[in-house]
Amino acid sequence: METAKYVLEARGISRTYKGEVPVYALKETDLAFTEGEFVAIIGRSGSGKSTLLRILATLDVSDTGELYIEGEKVSGLKDAELARFRRRRIGFIYQDYNLFPEYTAYENIVFPIHLDGRTEDKAAVEKLMEDLGILHCRDKFPHEMSGGEQQRTSIARALATEPAVILADEPTGNLDAENSQKVAELLKFCSEEYRRTIVMVTHDQGMANYADRIIRISDGVVTE
Repeated sequence: METAKYVLEARGISRTYKGEVPVYALKETDLAFTEGEFVAIIGRSGSGKSTLLRILATLDVSDTGELYIEGEKVSGLKDAELARFRRRRIGFIYQDYNLFPEYTAYENIVFPIHLDGRTEDKAAVEKLMEDLGILHCRDKFPHEMSGGEQQRTSIARALATEPAVILADEPTGNLDAENSQKVAELLKFCSEEYRRTIVMVTHDQGMANYADRIIRISDGVVTE
């Protein structure tokens, strides 16, 4: 098997929501992302950026086209195979952090590792928390942490499984300007330090400016 040229690649993906008047969310889109690249997808509400992210995340299926992760075709996998693939190859960062309130920061970070039937390397997890500035939150519950600390915990959880790609959906949507800047700098750091491919959807041009590349989307049409 030849070495994958791209970590994540979409070829000719389209998505239409059918109704009395069909809505074209994506139109014949080709995208490719390389290792360690930090990419921002920016567009207005309803532009198709959320649909694009869901398809890249394998949470939604395109009407046409194919999706590849590390050279492996994802399109057409059965549900169980897709769920396992998603657990191991894709990390997620959410706007609302999506942390379990009854778990500590450490327990939230290692949860996807345990879900996959594996045991975490405790020293590696604590080093990750130290790198992201949240080691002091190790035994804190989400309600005991600030919004910025919760989002850093969410980022650590996404990194902990060592995925091929991390997808971030409006990661600073619930943060003030100062914490938004810190998270943007942190995502940039993670792409460089851990060589992770990070694809971030945002409506914030300031956030997008931290990325290596900006992809703009309007009415389902992608431009770079």
